[in-house]
Amino acid sequence: MAPAKASNHIGMTGWGMTGWGMTGWGMTGWLSVITVLLSVCGCGHTTTYPGLLPSESERQARAAAAGPDSALKVARATHQSGDLAASIQLYRTLVGNGSVAPEVVVEFGDVLVESGSPDEAIDIYSQIDARSPARLGALLGMTRAYLNLGDPVKALNYAEEALVLAPRDARVLIDKAVALDSLGRHAEAQALYRGVLSVTPRHVAARNDLALSLALTGQYDEAIALIGPLVRSSTATPRERENLAIIYGLMGDADRATMLSRVDLDEGTTQANLAFLAAVRGTKP
Repeated sequence: MAPAKASNHIGMTGWGMTGWGMTGWGMTGWLSVITVLLSVCGCGHTTTYPGLLPSESERQARAAAAGPDSALKVARATHQSGDLAASIQLYRTLVGNGSVAPEVVVEFGDVLVESGSPDEAIDIYSQIDARSPARLGALLGMTRAYLNLGDPVKALNYAEEALVLAPRDARVLIDKAVALDSLGRHAEAQALYRGVLSVTPRHVAARNDLALSLALTGQYDEAIALIGPLVRSSTATPRERENLAIIYGLMGDADRATMLSRVDLDEGTTQANLAFLAAVRGTKP
């Protein structure tokens, strides 16, 4: 028997985690809808976007922070296994003891954002001193936490602060672009996505987010041209399929959106998401 399809397939980056509407549809205005789409689907919720690696200095810092501490190794392994609740408890104990490196505190914040607890994550990131080597990671986390809370103004402020520390970091540039998109400043956002792609043409996160941004402004053909090859690839991910389904849904092609959604989502979630996208289309100015 084939396994049942999940209605919550890739954590917070999936459509159906809380059924988009509960993630932010109660907010008013088209810009609020944009925040929902980009923060739920276009923005990563860990220290790096899918397909991106931390910088070399961050890798070294995290390796040094791990040391012989078996509890930290268990927390990381538990998180990698997908058991967010258990990993949160392990990280909470470690951080609560007050003897871990700042990089581990940031890791804990990242796991909290990923699990849907951005408020607590903000409290954790706030523990990082402004002069700490882990400050960049904390600022990235703050940006994403506020995007998840539907506050792109604060998210943009933290992204700008992160840019001072790392003006060429693709993660920071993309986070800033998502915040700008959420504020309706699409041309500025798309320029940032394109800037990342000019340096790294195959940058998966930039292509996904630019495609979503273009779709939100009605530029469907270019959006499909960007993300279509990713979906047709043998290495296509659920996120990429769902992003393309979003684009088809926004342009009113319910048949293609349904076909793609059914690959990874159950029928109830698929239909709920299509209804949400139909409502989104009705709010566009």
